[in-house]
Amino acid sequence: MNQKMYASMPVISPGTIILCLAALFFSFTGCYKMEPPVSSENISAVSSYQSLLTVPEIYVNDVGADGTDALNDTWAFQKAIDSMAGLGGGVVRVRTGNYYIDADTSIKMKNNVVLYMYDTTRKLIVRPTSSTRYHAIMVEFVDGVSIFGGKIVGDRDIHTGSTGEWGMGIAIYGSTNVKVNRTYISNCWGDGIVVGSRKLAGVPTVSRDVIIKRVTSTNNRRQALTIGGVNGLEVDSCLFTYTNGTAPQDGIDIEPDSDTAQYVYITNCEISNNVGNGIEMNAKTTTTAKVRNIYVTNNYVHHNAYSTYILHVQNSTINNNRFILNTVRNLIYAKDTSNCIFTPNTFN
Repeated sequence: MNQKMYASMPVISPGTIILCLAALFFSFTGCYKMEPPVSSENISAVSSYQSLLTVPEIYVNDVGADGTDALNDTWAFQKAIDSMAGLGGGVVRVRTGNYYIDADTSIKMKNNVVLYMYDTTRKLIVRPTSSTRYHAIMVEFVDGVSIFGGKIVGDRDIHTGSTGEWGMGIAIYGSTNVKVNRTYISNCWGDGIVVGSRKLAGVPTVSRDVIIKRVTSTNNRRQALTIGGVNGLEVDSCLFTYTNGTAPQDGIDIEPDSDTAQYVYITNCEISNNVGNGIEMNAKTTTTAKVRNIYVTNNYVHHNAYSTYILHVQNSTINNNRFILNTVRNLIYAKDTSNCIFTPNTFN
């Protein structure tokens, strides 16, 4: 490209740069400067940006995270994230290793930061705690955040308390434009992932425009995925399995305490072997919560209690799914619904 062409190009802000990169991370399976081999498709997609964009990045290992000991590395992750946020956004990379996390403190994501953990050889291991509520990674009141790869291991087998059910792997509250891709989450005291609302200055703020893709959430105590107050959530090609320990023990539970869960799209997932229900939707009449505009399509739901358990739901569609060997009820159970479509599905 000659100098004249460069001169005609628009100025790109750091925030725009990070959002472009985040879109690339989740549209394709790789990223530039990947340590593992990447496909020619990924290289082609990213190469056109490399000549134009210089994005801040840092390895957590370069600010003190070790990955080869059992010491607390939470502070190093936070230092790296804060440093990228201070530059308007950037990429925090993680080298192979075991990183021990104080989930009472949490790794707190910041605006326009990508936490890039490549694959499951990068483990975030929750240190034992007696807390009834914790979050390995907290995404709260932020925008433009991406989490890619990695393995989060909760403390359910070494938890030092006996009460509570809210120990979370990834918690997304009141945030927008959040993406989680190819992360493996297991053994949490509560949920593998929760997406919902929080009050900001006393005002309930729902999460918006969240994508959860190719995530595995397994062997957690309460839920593989909990969905609360949200407006716009895509759950695609995920595996939600073996929830057991404390009720409801579902694969996916859409059950806001208040606010509205709406425009949720659940597609191409396998939901199986959960002690509770495969998919539950429940806008309890004892609350102000609403559940509407939920679309469940092309999923494989098997070996749960109910395949789907639907109460007080509006304007929703459950179709083209396969439900098999769900022990309490294989057919869809629905009560107090309006403007909902529950066909066609396969039951065998």
